[in-house]
Amino acid sequence: MVAQRAGFSFVATCVLPVFLSACSGGVDPTATASLPPQARTSILPSGLSPRPAALAVTQMDAPEPQKTQFMALFNADVARQDVALTDSADARYLARGYISAYPVEGGARLTYVWDIYDRTAHRAQRLNDEIALQGTATDPWGLVDASALTTLAQRSAGELAAYLSNTPEAMAAAQPADATASSPALSYAPVR
Repeated sequence: MVAQRAGFSFVATCVLPVFLSACSGGVDPTATASLPPQARTSILPSGLSPRPAALAVTQMDAPEPQKTQFMALFNADVARQDVALTDSADARYLARGYISAYPVEGGARLTYVWDIYDRTAHRAQRLNDEIALQGTATDPWGLVDASALTTLAQRSAGELAAYLSNTPEAMAAAQPADATASSPALSYAPVR
């Protein structure tokens, strides 16, 4: 027992300070790490209309004028996808959106994140994607043009419509009110 404590004490007094100094010494705290891209899982459209799952966009964080441009494109795209946008009081789901641009080697990445909440303020889904932008600029937002915002709006509207088409509201609306009344009666011929 004493040997174990002595061993631990040695590690704590000799190795830990070296480890900590290596972690903090000489490292630029503003440097960004290069992380491998996340594996994306796409939500497939169910084939049902997302309209019964009415949505309110409660927040969109992005710099101006990109925010205004993106939201105009996004609103048009979700309308084409049959998503019902409404105010918060009438919505089944609430969406908070974020758009970011960050530098990478050879250009920038433009990303979106949509956090989708149900009526009980429980986060039901997070949707995100990114596109690559080529070029050089001191500010990555300098590489964001109308074409990039159009692509980002189309992708995010498509993914949002796919998610909403899989909600209980969309599935319930696709079911007849009385399933037995709409089903044809089964008949059979007697076997002879």
